[in-house]
Amino acid sequence: VAATEAVVSTQSTGIDITKSQGSLLFSCNYHMANEEQNIDQYVISEVAYVAPGQNRLDAFTTDFGNLDYTLIEEFESYLHRRGLGAEFSSALFEWSSSVEHSNYVQLLKNVRDFL
Repeated sequence: VAATEAVVSTQSTGIDITKSQGSLLFSCNYHMANEEQNIDQYVISEVAYVAPGQNRLDAFTTDFGNLDYTLIEEFESYLHRRGLGAEFSSALFEWSSSVEHSNYVQLLKNVRDFL
């Protein structure tokens, strides 16, 4: 890949929402736009609830798509009300791709200087 080619970030990310009664953990993966969509974004792949004092590694995690559709809509609405909707997802994708590209270019420069 030439240094002038754009690098697209496809890293996973997470959203943690913590309150006194526990935490909701959302695992998100990159989803590339298809012909019907015009936006690259992150989509929720898994969700977990962590009780206060519980180790997050011990929390039960389930595939987001296995949830009841009404619960999926409620989670999506909950996140959207907090500014974590498609627009944020797209901006995060753009930002992370920019950072990834900058880091990649720097890696190439470092390797060139090393060799």
